[in-house]
Amino acid sequence: MINIHLIRNIFIFFISLAVIFISTEYTNYANLLPTFCAISIIIFTILDYLQNKETYKIKKNFIINLRPFIIVLISFVYVLSILVFGFFVSTIIFFILSSYYLGVKNFKHIFFTLIILIPFMYIFFILFLKTNLPKGFLI
Repeated sequence: MINIHLIRNIFIFFISLAVIFISTEYTNYANLLPTFCAISIIIFTILDYLQNKETYKIKKNFIINLRPFIIVLISFVYVLSILVFGFFVSTIIFFILSSYYLGVKNFKHIFFTLIILIPFMYIFFILFLKTNLPKGFLI
């Protein structure tokens, strides 16, 4: 039987290594955040496998869960829509769609989170980091 969890962890491990390798080319300490995140993901992937390897062996029936694939598809559309609609509009649409799909059915919670999240993102990216985020035709 193919251990799908081991394959998943190996895949995530190699993607994280690729992020570390690619980020070495960044200048002015720009590689610190992606390297830190990739190392953290590697550590958590190894810990996940070590903690759950007995559980993975016990599981005999194989049920395909399409939810992760749909979230990846929604995320892919989100990344492409940033170029068309702009960062903030795409982020709002992505957050609403992904939250609703993942089970948050209370729209008051979703909109309350957005009211707090979007200004903080603006303050962090635009004012604090002084970055230029993609602007679409809406903004």
